[in-house]
Amino acid sequence: MLAGVVPAQGATTIQTLHVFLAVGQSNMSGRGLPVGGTADAAEPRIFQYGAKTRTFRPATVPLDMHDTPSGLSPATTMAREYLKTQPADVGVLIIPAAHGDTSFTSAPGKLTWSVGAASAPAYDLPALAVKQTLSGIAAGKAAGYAVVLKGILWHQGEGNSSMTTAMYSASLDNLIAYFRGRLSAPKLPFVVGRMTPESIAGVPGRANVDKSHYQTPDRVAYTGFAPSLPCGLNPGDSTHFSRVGIEYLGRTYFAAYRQAIANTQASPIATPALSVPNCAGRAIAMDPTRFLDTRIWPGRVAAGKSVTFRVAGVRGVPANASAVAVNLTATSATSSGVITAYASGTSQPGTSNLNYVAGQTVSNLAMVPLGTDGRLTLTNTSSGTVHLIADVSAYFHDGTPTAPGVFSAVKPTRLLDTGSSSGAVAGGRTVSFKAGGTTGIPANASAVVLRITAFGTKSVGYLTAYATGSPMPSTSNLNYSAGQTVSNGVVVPVGTDGKVTVANTSSGSAQIIADVTGYFLPGKPTQVGALRAWSPTRFLDTRVTSGPVAAGGSVTVHVRGVKGIPTTVAAVVVNLTVTESKSIGYLTAFASGTSTPNASNLSYQRGQAVANLAVVPVGPDGKVKITNTSSGSVQIIADVAGYFRG
Repeated sequence: MLAGVVPAQGATTIQTLHVFLAVGQSNMSGRGLPVGGTADAAEPRIFQYGAKTRTFRPATVPLDMHDTPSGLSPATTMAREYLKTQPADVGVLIIPAAHGDTSFTSAPGKLTWSVGAASAPAYDLPALAVKQTLSGIAAGKAAGYAVVLKGILWHQGEGNSSMTTAMYSASLDNLIAYFRGRLSAPKLPFVVGRMTPESIAGVPGRANVDKSHYQTPDRVAYTGFAPSLPCGLNPGDSTHFSRVGIEYLGRTYFAAYRQAIANTQASPIATPALSVPNCAGRAIAMDPTRFLDTRIWPGRVAAGKSVTFRVAGVRGVPANASAVAVNLTATSATSSGVITAYASGTSQPGTSNLNYVAGQTVSNLAMVPLGTDGRLTLTNTSSGTVHLIADVSAYFHDGTPTAPGVFSAVKPTRLLDTGSSSGAVAGGRTVSFKAGGTTGIPANASAVVLRITAFGTKSVGYLTAYATGSPMPSTSNLNYSAGQTVSNGVVVPVGTDGKVTVANTSSGSAQIIADVTGYFLPGKPTQVGALRAWSPTRFLDTRVTSGPVAAGGSVTVHVRGVKGIPTTVAAVVVNLTVTESKSIGYLTAFASGTSTPNASNLSYQRGQAVANLAVVPVGPDGKVKITNTSSGSVQIIADVAGYFRG
């Protein structure tokens, strides 16, 4: 048996390997950051035959490419997507043969993708890739697998900005023919990935290469074109995709691979728009990531004191992020109090993001602007100490937002306080207030982000927020008990008159406060990262479906292509509610198909009914997953209030 070979009859039942050759320059080699988390654990069905270490072994992040990659390659994500459509006895063998900073060239002493133009065998990238592929296939067969060559993934072009479209097309088409000929596969699917939209628009000549890329299916049979994500860049970089951008590209590679299989006659595809992407206000969702836990550092937050921590530029959030969706948790409090979150370096607003009582563990989602130093400040206004936890689930790009559905954060402003205006809202009654056209909010805003607080409550009940003039949805935004002060985040559409209505569904009166923290621009959201807000729609209620979720158990919710959510969805805005809880605990919501993050979305006590808003990325299977981490069972309700386009 070859050194480094994985036995065919090991822990898995894999019998057949489908081989994909990954070629091109740096983005294919792997530059998507960050890496190193639980999502990068070895996938037992994906293998590699490395460029530097020529052994057959499990695939890693980064892959073993010719150069020294620092991050994720789209070949890895594409392989994961592909395997979702294959039987359990099929695996993928990646041949990682890309190299950063390479091009079609005939210059002496240069690595080249030009067929027959290398000045020496060590610079002949096409020949090296073919040799590596044939050796990898042989190694897979030696390990006892049936091996089938399935396709080639290509991402390159940044190094050929001086070429005309015709020149680049001639070189690319010659390379495709060379690979198919040397690998004895005349119909082998070949997929071309698009460069970053920012570099295409910003670097002279790259539009010529881009045109060649998207015209490839029109010139060559059995080829496909994979679109890329605007604004999905590594910090301070316009050429290399971030992890978010790479994973998006990996998914479009899979879609384009299917296109290539069906492209038997060479047929045109729609020409993608070419413009300078305006990333401002676009949301990029991420699985909840912990940025602060004062139980570990720096210790309890004293009465009247603050804690400030960095968000932008660390843990996958770009340095130029303008705002974040952050889930705030207070625990081990020694007195009742409130927490206010705001941009570092600015004055503390007279509003709250999180209300709590002594000994309680409670969470709330906030959409908060970041300071110019990329930091966020949390202030404890109580008379006692408290521990604070902050988990970020999305970030928003900096700049002046102009596209429909993108987000703009504003300094928290109080729009309603019935305690100082109309008085308590009676059971079964509503209160409406102006949102669009108020301070900092344009009159035509499509939706607003509010912090709704109930206090002075006389009975058990819940509040529902919705656009004035539309029917009241049969869902809740905020659950409370008699005498309780509780708050929750809400993303709610604005009525045609610019107003929002809050209904008190309980049998007793309640005082209501509404603080606005941001808004979404009007218009149909067509760009990646734009939001469409709507009346909350119930997607899950375990009380009427599966029953209580057991301790440590999970439930998945299919959202892609369901109840008006498009197939291009990237994340959903969902109000999570727990009830009939048998112990203290918390829920974590995240993209299906990924590992459970070390973060929380909703904390609760035994027997408590409580809700919290969450921004949750959608998994490759179109689902989100909710895990019950407590030691007892709990009923879970999920109401979707909007979605971000992917």
